[in-house]
Amino acid sequence: MKSPIFTVRTANRCLEDAKQIPTPMMLFDELWFEQELCILFADTNVGKSLLAVQVAQSIASGTAIPGFQLGVPGQGVLYYDFEFNDKQFEQRYSHSGISYTFSPNLYRIGYNPDCQAQRVGNQDVFAEIRSHIESYRSRVLIIDNLSYFAGNSLETAQEAIDFMREMKSLKEEFRLSIMLLAHTPKRNKSLSISEADLAGSAGLSRLADSLVAIGKGCESTDQRYIKQIKVRSAMLNYGAENVIKCRLAPRNGLLGFVFEGYCEESDLLRAADRTDINEQVMGLHAQYPDLSQAEIARQVGVNKMRVSRILAREGSSDNA
Repeated sequence: MKSPIFTVRTANRCLEDAKQIPTPMMLFDELWFEQELCILFADTNVGKSLLAVQVAQSIASGTAIPGFQLGVPGQGVLYYDFEFNDKQFEQRYSHSGISYTFSPNLYRIGYNPDCQAQRVGNQDVFAEIRSHIESYRSRVLIIDNLSYFAGNSLETAQEAIDFMREMKSLKEEFRLSIMLLAHTPKRNKSLSISEADLAGSAGLSRLADSLVAIGKGCESTDQRYIKQIKVRSAMLNYGAENVIKCRLAPRNGLLGFVFEGYCEESDLLRAADRTDINEQVMGLHAQYPDLSQAEIARQVGVNKMRVSRILAREGSSDNA
């Protein structure tokens, strides 16, 4: 007898049934959880691959990246690298002739040179990924990046949707955790990053469980920040008012993102006018001590959280 397409239960029954399902654990803080399809996107040369390899090594080794939470033990990670060849990868993770030692649970997968001239369709690729999952018993996949993996098949909204549905089907079939790396088209880098900056955003973001963006700060060439765009398994804690501030630097031999704290995205995009804003806030506060933070924010043209941070920071420096 053919199985029914749908299941019908009361809402209360759904809640009771859900209690028997294990709670998804964090793979990369509250940015990526188990059994989620996450898209990590940024401009070219901002550090998507650096962060993805860093996250892969963290999960494979069972060691949290300092400043970020990890809720799972070390396990197998399949990293599909269509961005760098073997020599480029070796040069990135070697210094003075000494190569970084990755966890043996981390498998890096690239195109077989003998197959470069063959015509390979997405179905062939998905079939081989299935065989890798079964052979290496891994439930964590990172694909770097979408443009190489899918070729030009994400040019239209429908093709993007079809591709994402195939990825979600793979995720459900094997209960996978998948991170897809993607580019942003040309954008004004002085503006806040949004879902609209993801190439093929309409088709991709709708079917993703989480969206994470990387931005580049204007204070130094190595300044970066991580921003939550979409989340389903937690609260959206790292939006525009509370991005994760980082810098690019080696730590224990691995080049990657070094956690530096939290700040507003606008602080990193408008460094030139930050002093002026600070002075306006402190001036109003000094002249009108009873003026509320909300009113100061309204007059200066920023949000209340930023006013609160400026008062706390500048006040503490005055008392130092």
